[in-house]
Amino acid sequence: MQHSKNLFKLLAFLIIVGITNAVSAQTVDDVIAKHIKAMGGEKLGKLQSMKISAEMDIMNMKVPITTTIVQNKGFRSESTVQGMTVVQAVNGNAGWTINPMAGNTKATALPEDAVKSLANETDLTGLYNYKEKGYKVTLDGEEELAGAKVYKVTMTLPSGVRRINYISKDTFYILKIVAQTSMNGQEIMSENVQSDFRAVDGIYYPFTSEVTTSAMPGTKMGLKITALEVNPKIDPKIFEMPQ
Repeated sequence: MQHSKNLFKLLAFLIIVGITNAVSAQTVDDVIAKHIKAMGGEKLGKLQSMKISAEMDIMNMKVPITTTIVQNKGFRSESTVQGMTVVQAVNGNAGWTINPMAGNTKATALPEDAVKSLANETDLTGLYNYKEKGYKVTLDGEEELAGAKVYKVTMTLPSGVRRINYISKDTFYILKIVAQTSMNGQEIMSENVQSDFRAVDGIYYPFTSEVTTSAMPGTKMGLKITALEVNPKIDPKIFEMPQ
């Protein structure tokens, strides 16, 4: 009789766990589906390239930045500081930089962890089709963020990078992203608060961001997009390392 009671308890526990997991999975997919719809729906599937012009406010300096991305293939950023242009680029699994501020006027290879970090930025569509991308997601409850109620959806990339997306329960835009990555053997935490969402060709983007990172404690970086092009033609040679 005792054996039967124990078996019943075990089965009841397994059923509860199974139901809980099923509800959790359904809920996170529901949140993501509403987020995708809010961002532009199936138009995200047609997003193949992007060119972003922005201005970063950092340490009382205005730094113009141009970023060019080809979905899952290439990333290139150019920022001009005190008349010197710093370039960082990734082409597949290889990356390089030109940094005259560090005395490097010729292209040099980026470290492996820097390449992995920038390669993650070649995904322009985030949570869209996350299963096909091999991303793992969990719904980790609800919170309040500056007066707004948000869902916490954690996304883990195949590279091991973990991003917590704070998704508005009202608009289903991502209002904040907290990312954890590894750089030079150290764990780096960054926080990106997003606002001023605008539609470009039917897809919504945050035109204003405020970024903080544990790599530069106490420093806030404000970023404002001045121009954004969707699916421009990009010459793939711009991602190749100059000889």
